[in-house]
Amino acid sequence: MVDVNIDHRVRLVRLKSQVLGVVRSLYVYLPPEYASEPRRRFPTLYLLRGHEREWVNATEDASRGSSTAVDIYERLRAEERIGPMILVMPGMASDDNAVPGMLTDFHSPERARSVPGVGTGRFQRFFFEELLPTVDRRFRTLPSARSIVGFSLGGYMAVKAAALHPERFVSVGAFDGSFPYASDGGKTARSADGLFAQPMFAPVFGAPPDLAHLTSNNPICLLLRADRAALQRLTWVIQYGPQTLEPWGSNFYRGEYLVRVLRSLGIANASASPVLEGGDHTWHSADRYLAATLPLHWHAMI
Repeated sequence: MVDVNIDHRVRLVRLKSQVLGVVRSLYVYLPPEYASEPRRRFPTLYLLRGHEREWVNATEDASRGSSTAVDIYERLRAEERIGPMILVMPGMASDDNAVPGMLTDFHSPERARSVPGVGTGRFQRFFFEELLPTVDRRFRTLPSARSIVGFSLGGYMAVKAAALHPERFVSVGAFDGSFPYASDGGKTARSADGLFAQPMFAPVFGAPPDLAHLTSNNPICLLLRADRAALQRLTWVIQYGPQTLEPWGSNFYRGEYLVRVLRSLGIANASASPVLEGGDHTWHSADRYLAATLPLHWHAMI
């Protein structure tokens, strides 16, 4: 059955995952030049959140109106602020979006055994070993011009992906990301941080969360262990909502924490201001972020 709320300009791709043992879905947008220039390869932007529909569902929340990521992309194209690129929106959560994948190999996958779309729960291996290679095989991508962006938990995943494999990306972005804190100079996850104590994270991190597993998957810890020169070669585009909307309307303090860590690594934030004024934790604000920052990713791609 066709979902009428999904942008008609994207195509649904099914991927039978050997790593997860289930079928995963993603939406892909191809620029007009893809058909008219059959030998040309294109930069690729990965957009992460949870379910594959979220960036291209005009009614994902009540704030959004009728806009999708494709509308933003095509408007910027019409203004000649960016060029042709492939957009990839992969599903990185269970089919019902109840269990987040977190780009992490699950600590306790048996806790989500009955949840559709989780399978083995090895979402980190799935992303790097299957998803990226499959997209590059099926479409005329330009692997040397790959960017990754996420909203909320998608921001966690985007920064984690770049920290693990900076050589695979040219830029990374996050809006109002859910970034965990770290202790001991970034050596361990902060045990008192309750970010992942909610039941939906039990398959991912354990219940109660396992500190060693949290540490090995904490984007902050991974950044501080990574090759600093490799991280510095990326364009980083980080924004978050204002302090006045804390604690429920923005991730201001967690965003500030990430930006401070990046600064300690000699990495500048390419956003003119890290705070998106009035930018609450909604899809309307995530779309505003994408519209303001997509040209920065395009510049890194070319």
